[in-house]
Parts: sequence; structure tokens; C-alpha cells
Amino acid sequence: MITKLYTVYRQELLKYCFTICGNASDAEDLLQETFARALSHLDLLEELGEKEQRAWLYKVARNLFYDACRKKKAAGKHRQQPKEETIGEFSEVETAMILSQLPPDLSRLFIKRYFEGYTSAELAEEYGLSPSGVRAGLSRARQLLKENITD
Repeated sequence: MITKLYTVYRQELLKYCFTICGNASDAEDLLQETFARALSHLDLLEELGEKEQRAWLYKVARNLFYDACRKKKAAGKHRQQPKEETIGEFSEVETAMILSQLPPDLSRLFIKRYFEGYTSAELAEEYGLSPSGVRAGLSRARQLLKENITD
């Protein structure tokens, strides 16, 4: 059962983990923790349908990421260290948590445009879209973020 889940969902879950973590090493660790959790909940997973199993894996990955962010933030409160880097009004951890609420494709687009400095034309070429399609996607991402932040 776990082998089947790993074979079927490993690649797409790794992409999701990379999107929310921002680097390959943390994404691999998160993926490993997710499947370790799945291994300890095989009885539950066997009762679920294929779509529910996939959703369960994604939810576990997201929750493990949130837990790690909370631990990192809490550990920082107990140590004397320089102020955490911020992006605008949010810390790096808060920014990662906010961006993880976007669909993976919009999150990657948003990060590349606003944090890595790609232009709409460059992103359009990379993703096989028109520049106006990229701008529409970015507009949708901004709208979703606005809704999530104001909630």
C-alpha cells in the first residue's frame, strides 16, 4: 500500500513540498516525514478512496510544514539572535505560510515574478503562456492572497 502511494504521488507531492518550503533539501525532508506519517496511518489510508488518499497526503504535508514553521518561530523567541529577515511586513516564515495557501502553479509564478524579479514576458516564455495570461494569473494570486490575509 505505501509503495503504491509513494510511486503514484511522490513526484507531485515533492513539487508541492518544494513550492511551500522554497528549497529542495527541506522539500525532501517534508516529503519523507509525510510518507513516514502515512506509514503509521496505513489502516486509515486503506479505508479511503484514491482521491481521499491523495488529499490526506497533501493535508499532512501542509500541516507538517506549518508545525515546522511554528517550531522555528518559537525557537527564535527563546534565543537571542538578530531580528528575523522580513519581506515587507511579514517574516520569511510568515511569507512562506501565506504563499502555501496559493495553488502551487500560482505560488511559483508569484515567487518568480515578485521575489526573483522575472518579467511577465520571461515567465510567459518559460510557462508557455501569453504575457497577458501571466498577468491574469498574478492578478488572481494577489486576489487570493488579499482574501487570505484579510481573513
